[in-house]
Amino acid sequence: MSVTILKSQNSWMPENIVLEDVAMEVVKSDYNTLVIAGPGAGKTELLAQRACYLLQTNTCPYPKRILAVSFKKDSASNLGERVKQRCGQELSSRLDSYTFDKFCKEILDRFIMVLPDKFRPDKNYRVDTDNSLLNEAYELAGYSRQKFNLQDSKPKHSPAVINIMTKGTKNFEPALNFNLISRFAIYILKHNEYILKSLQKTYSHVFLDEFQDTTSLQYEFVQTCFQGTCSIITAVGDQKQRIMLWAGAMPDVSQKYELDFGATSKTMVMNHRSAPQLLSLQKALYTTLNEKEIDIIPGTKYESVEGNSTVAIFNDEDSEQSFIKNKISNLLNSGVKPRDICILVKRSITEYLDGILDCEVKSGIKIRNEVIYQDLLKEDVVNLILAMLLCSVSTKYPDAYMYLQEIDLNVHGIDIDDVEKVNGQYSKLETFLQSLNKTLNKIDSSSEFEDLRNAVDAIFSYLGEKAYKDMYPQYENGSYFEENVNKFCSLL
Repeated sequence: MSVTILKSQNSWMPENIVLEDVAMEVVKSDYNTLVIAGPGAGKTELLAQRACYLLQTNTCPYPKRILAVSFKKDSASNLGERVKQRCGQELSSRLDSYTFDKFCKEILDRFIMVLPDKFRPDKNYRVDTDNSLLNEAYELAGYSRQKFNLQDSKPKHSPAVINIMTKGTKNFEPALNFNLISRFAIYILKHNEYILKSLQKTYSHVFLDEFQDTTSLQYEFVQTCFQGTCSIITAVGDQKQRIMLWAGAMPDVSQKYELDFGATSKTMVMNHRSAPQLLSLQKALYTTLNEKEIDIIPGTKYESVEGNSTVAIFNDEDSEQSFIKNKISNLLNSGVKPRDICILVKRSITEYLDGILDCEVKSGIKIRNEVIYQDLLKEDVVNLILAMLLCSVSTKYPDAYMYLQEIDLNVHGIDIDDVEKVNGQYSKLETFLQSLNKTLNKIDSSSEFEDLRNAVDAIFSYLGEKAYKDMYPQYENGSYFEENVNKFCSLL
C-alpha cells in the first residue's frame, strides 16, 4: 500500500484557520514540546493540524502511526473527527485517538495472558468506576486503603488482594477499576520487551491532550512507553484549567515532563473561541483573581465589537434560581430554541440541579442533564444501535445507512469488489431493517426496557455478536459491552 504525499514540508499550510506563529512552529516541530495555552486558544485544533501536517507531508512515514491520548472521551473523539474532516479517511486512519483509560484497557484485554497467573484478573472482569466493589474487596481481604494505596506510583497489590477482586468469594463479581487496569498495562509493558518495542515502533509521534490533568499513574505509563525513545511527543494543556487535582493530578507534571523528556515549552496567546467583548470580561476576571494581567488576543474571525456577556452576583441560591428561571423563560419567549440553551456549573451537576429542578416544576421549563449521555454517545456499539433504529423507521438518514452497510459487509466478511455478494447482503440488511421496524412498533409501554433490549439483541443476532466484537477490541470483555447496551436501553 502506498500513500500519496500531498504537500512538501515547506509548502504545507493549514486550511480554514490562521495559526499564530508559535502554533505553526509547534505543528512543524521535530522535538518534544509542551504547549501552554488558555481556554479557546485552539489546543485541540493545534493537535489536529499537527496530525494533518505529519500525515500529509509523510513526516510520519507509512506505516508509522500517531498516538493521541486525552483525559476525556469527548476530547479523544473530537480530535479523531477533526483529523478525519481535514485530511480524509485514508490518512486519518493512521491516527489512534484514545483516553488514557481506554488505551490501558486495550493493552490489558489484548495481552492479559502475559500476566503471571497469580496476578491475572478474570478476563470477563467488569469496570468498577465508583470503586464500590473494590471497597468491598478491601474489607473481605482485611486490607485498608492505607495498606493498599492505588494512588501510589509503586505497585503494592498482592496476589491475595487481586484474587479477592477477581476470583475470590462466591457473591463477589470480578471487577477492576481504571487505576488497577493501568497498573496491569504498565506491568505488561515493563515485563514483555516485545510488546513494548512493538508499541514504540508503531508510534513515531505521540500527542498528550489536557496534560495538566495527568495523574502520577498516567505519567508513569507515558514514561514506560516512550521515555528515551525516538517517538516525538507533543503535550498541550493549561495550568489555569487544572480541575483534577482532587483526583490525583500531578501538581508538577509540566516541570517533570520538561526535565524527563527534554521538552521545550511554548505559550499560545490567541483565543479563537471567544468574541472580543467576552475576552475583555475574561481578562478582567483573571486580573482580579490572580492580581496580575494576562495577554489574550482575539481570533481573526471576529469584529472588534462582537460578543455579549453579563455578570450576575447573588446573595443566595433562591435569587440565583429565580434569575435563571426568568432568564430561560425570556429566551424561550424571544424565539431561542431549548437546545440552544446550556447551563454550565462548577460544582456537582446533581447538587446544582436539585435547586434548579424545583424551578422546572413551578415554571414548566424542562431541564435535562446532558452529562450522563455524553460518554455513552461516544461508544461504537451505541452509534451502531442508533443507526439501526434510525434506518428502520426512516429513509432520511443516508449517512447512517452507509455506515450500516460498511459494518454489515465487514462483520459478514464480504469483499466490496464482489458485486453480487454485496448486493445480496444489502438486500438482507433491508429485509432486517423492515423486520426491526415491525418489532419497534410492537413495543409495549409496560415493558419498554425488555422489548427494546430484545430489539437490540435481534440486531446483534443478525450481525453476529462475536464478529462485531472482533472489530472493536474494547468489547471483547463481555461485561463492558453489556453495560453500555443496558445503559443505552434504559436511557432511551
